[in-house]
Amino acid sequence: MGESHISIHSSQHDNMVDGESPVIELRGNSVSDSSWQLMIAKAVSQGVVSPEEWPEYNRQIKDKKRRKKDYNDYLLTLCSKPIKRLKATQTAKNTPKSQRTKISQELASVDRDHVLNDGSLWYISKLDDRPSNVSKKDWREFEVEALTRFDNNSTYQMLNPGVYRSEIHLDEAGEIHKQDLAVWFRSDSIGRVQYSKTSTIQDVLLKLYGGNKDELDRRVSLVADITNNIDKTPGSERADTKLWRAVKSNQQPSRMLHAGKMYNSAMVTLWRYENVRILRDVALQVAKERGIDYHVSDRYETDGVHRSRDVYLQHQQAKDSLHGEQLKKKRVQYSTGKLTDAINDIYQDTFKREPASSESPLERTNKIIDHLNHVKEESERIQRENEREQQKLDQTKCQNELLQQQTSNWQQFRLLLVNIIEKLWNLVFDRDMRSDYKNNHQRWRDSMTAQVDNQMHKMIDGKTKDQLHAPENSGNKSEKTL
Repeated sequence: MGESHISIHSSQHDNMVDGESPVIELRGNSVSDSSWQLMIAKAVSQGVVSPEEWPEYNRQIKDKKRRKKDYNDYLLTLCSKPIKRLKATQTAKNTPKSQRTKISQELASVDRDHVLNDGSLWYISKLDDRPSNVSKKDWREFEVEALTRFDNNSTYQMLNPGVYRSEIHLDEAGEIHKQDLAVWFRSDSIGRVQYSKTSTIQDVLLKLYGGNKDELDRRVSLVADITNNIDKTPGSERADTKLWRAVKSNQQPSRMLHAGKMYNSAMVTLWRYENVRILRDVALQVAKERGIDYHVSDRYETDGVHRSRDVYLQHQQAKDSLHGEQLKKKRVQYSTGKLTDAINDIYQDTFKREPASSESPLERTNKIIDHLNHVKEESERIQRENEREQQKLDQTKCQNELLQQQTSNWQQFRLLLVNIIEKLWNLVFDRDMRSDYKNNHQRWRDSMTAQVDNQMHKMIDGKTKDQLHAPENSGNKSEKTL
């Protein structure tokens, strides 16, 4: 309840619509209010000593053995009888597993709050009850208003005096519902405060029937007759419908009950039926005002077994399996049609032609996939070839640059030698060649260059040639005249 409920159901907003809050508090409380504080306030109004007054109250108990060690121990003592009955029921061999689980949850609440909390759930409809001509938003607003009016109904409030927290939950996997938390403390004939739901229910039902104990006993006994022989097979008449018809016709029970375990059990069931009747009347009135086609079935639409949330959802899935499978089939057919259209469009774009009518959607899809794989492989092949060609171009470019550099190194060195010889000509060569130097200087340079090449190749070793990047010797002909 409150913030803890919002946290627990934070992932279950499947049915919520825009603008809705997960929880609506109906008693002027806030979701941030402490449920324990609200519970204590209600318990104090029912006669329980407040935490502030308890220390003095405890000291004034003359018999020290009856004094309690703390306030929590005091609260547990007030609830000891119903807690003892719950534990006995839990360990009984004939107690169903589902009931044991429910009792375990109640006892866990006792361990936490040191008080036996009582919870009630109130529903207007099931998830699939909404008429097709009513929008989801309008239907949910109708449910919220009906549950709110139900909570404000004076007869409902008289029947539920211990409710300290009432909320409408809109955020769960199931339908919108109202959840109550209540405590049932009361003072007995000698002023002792004890937790007793059945005694309090007897008080409020007597008040509802104008203090007529005979009428209460008759209705309780009728409930016992009906529920002991009820057929809850879907389609059978509901037990509460049978009860109200018997009450209206002044029918008498087969055996009149006045007290006892069977009496108390039937009386709590009668209390539940009275609450449900108020809820139905309120919901029918709200639906009429809103122009909504809402009706209450007089027949069982489920087997009437109360289940936990998870078990209920599993049961609903099993019960509605045929309807669900039909709906699923329609959805699959629609989705398949949309998918087939998309496959055909892709097929036509890929192959520039309509697919053959004999080809199934799977065959068309496989052809598209094969084509795309082929295109991918061809693209990768072309990319690899382009990369290899680019590598060759890069290598050729590098070799050309290197060759140009080698040639340049050799020519520069050779030019340096020729220039030096030219400067020293008069000292190195005889007079017979001076006429060529003077009259046909270019021929002189060509001859000189060839001689320098020859001499360089003779005089330097292979390692030096490599360092100079020397070209092959061309004999008497120079690679280039300097």
